Amino acid sequence: MKRFSMLLAAGLVAATSLVGCAALSTQTPAQIAQNICPGVQSEIGTLKQSGVFTGGAQATLTNQVQPDVDAVCAQGATVTVVNIRNLVQATFPIVVTAIGNSSLTDQQKLQATLAVGVVVTGINTALSLQSAPITTTPAPTPASGTIAS
Repeated sequence: MKRFSMLLAAGLVAATSLVGCAALSTQTPAQIAQNICPGVQSEIGTLKQSGVFTGGAQATLTNQVQPDVDAVCAQGATVTVVNIRNLVQATFPIVVTAIGNSSLTDQQKLQATLAVGVVVTGINTALSLQSAPITTTPAPTPASGTIAS
């Protein structure tokens, strides 16, 4: 139980560091990864070694989750918005499902799921602050014979 309380606290710290109150500056995908990866890698490692995930859940963590985490967090990875979005939209839901199917107590499942949710919210907020590409479209020219106002 203490472990999951610490996880929730770590998730809150990670989210705060991603979307700090003082300055909501945009972060590059690499900066987002730098902020989230230590906690994500640590938690995935803990889940894999904890013994609460067995059989299919353990295989899912190893074969589906870990490659997506590595795409963002491995040493030398080229981090893109696409692989961060994949981590949030595809991988974290798998982790939540694995938590739900684990032998954790209901309270631990709730805390672990909340921690994942906090991290997802932080990442989504950081991604939403990414500058959208600015495109300019010339204003339409009035047809001849019409009066422009």
